[in-house]
Amino acid sequence: MVSVINLMSRGLDGALDRQQALADNLANIDTPNYKRKDVDFISVLRKESEESSSLSLKTTNERHIAGSKTEANSFKSLALRKSNYRNDKNNVDVDVEMAEVAKNGVYYNTLAKQINDQFRILKDVISKGGSQ
Repeated sequence: MVSVINLMSRGLDGALDRQQALADNLANIDTPNYKRKDVDFISVLRKESEESSSLSLKTTNERHIAGSKTEANSFKSLALRKSNYRNDKNNVDVDVEMAEVAKNGVYYNTLAKQINDQFRILKDVISKGGSQ
């Protein structure tokens, strides 16, 4: 269960990074030559979930610190340069950005609720123990 919470936490980090990139796009909507940015964190999370299910790190002493195979800042911001939306070579479309902000917000809120549910389950298990 802890690895699921860690993976969902990484998802929240990725959604936060993406939200920042989308906010930057909206802030630069009138900047000539600005190219919209996006953060692809879903593919990173898929890769991490596959790696975590295939091989786990082990410690040989109780005083060892459990390791992590993931980098803290592995989400990369990508500048999308394929299209020019306007004559000033800015490719930010306010409608696309607002739709992506809404979609990202739903993703973030869903993950936050799922993490909250996981912690509620852990709290119930700890408080009730093995008793019914």
